[in-house]
Amino acid sequence: MTTVRRREKENRRDRRQEIRLSLNYQNNSFNIIDLSLGGLAISAEAATFIESQEVEAVLKKQSTGESEENIDISLLVKRVDHEKNEVGFQFRELSEKQFSILESYLTGRALQKKTPLI
Repeated sequence: MTTVRRREKENRRDRRQEIRLSLNYQNNSFNIIDLSLGGLAISAEAATFIESQEVEAVLKKQSTGESEENIDISLLVKRVDHEKNEVGFQFRELSEKQFSILESYLTGRALQKKTPLI
């Protein structure tokens, strides 16, 4: 069962879910606290990132090492919480394939291979 949570006083377009993924950035791996189709939050020392920083990273499933489920992704740092050691990111310019993989992470459904239109 997937758990959906809301933080106090949050006003989001997309619900965030806890999920077993990591964010790999500059040879460091960060645990993803929650994920939505709009962005994600990680547990990290806030000094690692600054607001408005553009980041190129890899989302990786922790339960499997299958590279086809990994996503190279562009992110924008939206929130740095020094007290909680959390950093919030917004996805930038998702391709259809990246969006489909994210959707499969969130729904737990396998990726569907598209059949050509005739």
